[in-house]
Amino acid sequence: MHQKGGYLLVDGAQAVPHFKINVDDQDADFYAFSGHKMLGPSGIGVLYGKEDLLNRMDPIQYGGEMINVVDLYESSWGEIPLKFEAGTPNIVGAIGLSASVDYLKNIGMNEISAREDALVQKAIEKLKEINGLEIYGPKNPEKHHSLISFNLKNIHPHDLASVLDLQGIEVRAGDHCAQPLMNFLGINGTVRASFAFYNDQDDIDSLIEAIKGAKSFFANGL
Repeated sequence: MHQKGGYLLVDGAQAVPHFKINVDDQDADFYAFSGHKMLGPSGIGVLYGKEDLLNRMDPIQYGGEMINVVDLYESSWGEIPLKFEAGTPNIVGAIGLSASVDYLKNIGMNEISAREDALVQKAIEKLKEINGLEIYGPKNPEKHHSLISFNLKNIHPHDLASVLDLQGIEVRAGDHCAQPLMNFLGINGTVRASFAFYNDQDDIDSLIEAIKGAKSFFANGL
């Protein structure tokens, strides 16, 4: 991309809560992630940008603190990051996001990744034992990180998710903001089970039993 004169903006919202991220290693021009994905408050996030690019960019919002000099016919912006912080910032959100970052760092991102990978691998082993269940993605469980997408044969993912919800199992169903991929796979969506460091073997067992119960539920007259 850089060789063609383009810029790389990485949507890291799904990665930051699970992995140790180094934007220099990725050579990302911009890297964005949200607070609520990492146990923080909603309505706030982070946009990292390379200093040179940020210095060359103009702000799109105007207000207090982002101006250096104002005249009747021209103005100049403050230094970064001030020129992108018009008006009163989300102070409470920033404090909450900072606390969530500290919380995850104190646990250790490597420890979080290792625990989640172990949970996902155990879950995949159990899911493979259910007839008619198809798992999407790499065949090697070690290449799945923090989540599993799957379908039960002849059951719409929304229907399966609804039945799981009735049993206290929270999953997401649909196209997951990836309609081109769903079209390529020839499916109308998937069910996605996501894992975090606070999950355990009991959660896996509950998921498996709920799926088996849903399979029986749909096979008996719905």
